[in-house]
Amino acid sequence: MKFAKTALAAALVATTALAMPGAAQAQMRALSDPVVPHPDPESLFTSSDPVLHRNKQAALRIQRDLLKCGHWADAGNWLTDAYIQHNPVAASGLEGVIYYFTQIANVQPLNPCPALSAEDGNGVVAVMAEGDYVTILTRRIVPYADDPTQTYTTTWFDTWRFVDGKADEHWDPATLPTAVPSQALDVNKTLQEAHDRAQIEDLMWRYVRAIDGWNPDAYAAVFTEDGSFLGTQGRDNLRQMVVDLAANRNDESPELFHVMSNQNISFLSPSVAVVNYYWQTVSGGSPGAATPVLLAQGRGRDMVVKQTDGSWLIRSRDVTPD
Repeated sequence: MKFAKTALAAALVATTALAMPGAAQAQMRALSDPVVPHPDPESLFTSSDPVLHRNKQAALRIQRDLLKCGHWADAGNWLTDAYIQHNPVAASGLEGVIYYFTQIANVQPLNPCPALSAEDGNGVVAVMAEGDYVTILTRRIVPYADDPTQTYTTTWFDTWRFVDGKADEHWDPATLPTAVPSQALDVNKTLQEAHDRAQIEDLMWRYVRAIDGWNPDAYAAVFTEDGSFLGTQGRDNLRQMVVDLAANRNDESPELFHVMSNQNISFLSPSVAVVNYYWQTVSGGSPGAATPVLLAQGRGRDMVVKQTDGSWLIRSRDVTPD
């Protein structure tokens, strides 16, 4: 009965979409159960078969050391020089994949490199190995087009063919962008996006400088009027939050440094973007001071919006995303 009701709901949505494509697509919501990562993902990368075990361990290093922690300087340990790609937006070859992640995506290595976790945004769901092939199923979190503050989950896969313990060939379900050629060749649009990226990067820099300096006015100024940080919403409340935090400090309190790295900016529209990143809070470390101490670290996902004057502000900052 549950399946019949779900199928009926899907059919109704599909029928409405044919009649009213714009409105229906804006209202459509995922009918599926959420994709849930395995609670101990690294335990999936083992096998009693020595060849399968070697291949699964190599796949683990690709998923963890390269894709999660960005240690692309070590990619030659796990990928062959040929590294044949079947992702339509990626070229084959070890040098090409290293260049993309280090120079185009500007991925910075994460040290120390933490183990795979069920809390990872692309948490591992399952690992399958047979012969020379290993497939990893992972969760993918996707924002809704009509309300990017809300998300749903679907499943991504990566399959590698291994030769002597190294990945020699790769498949995934990626497709080419759907933009028409005129959009792709729109120089003004490209320049505008580059300008917006620079503005957003400056916004993130002003954020960390404001909190590192315990400056409540500068901190509140990087948010929209209704901006939020976890459970605190509104500029006045955000300003007071920093005032209260600063009041709890004394002459013995160490200087704090808030670090944002592996930053990725995704535009959901010309005026809305999502900033994904890793963050760390470090104490000390200035010349002559004590050895720096890592106090906390995690992943962040901020929603930023463009104002009428062309500037960008933070609408919501989330350092504990699902």
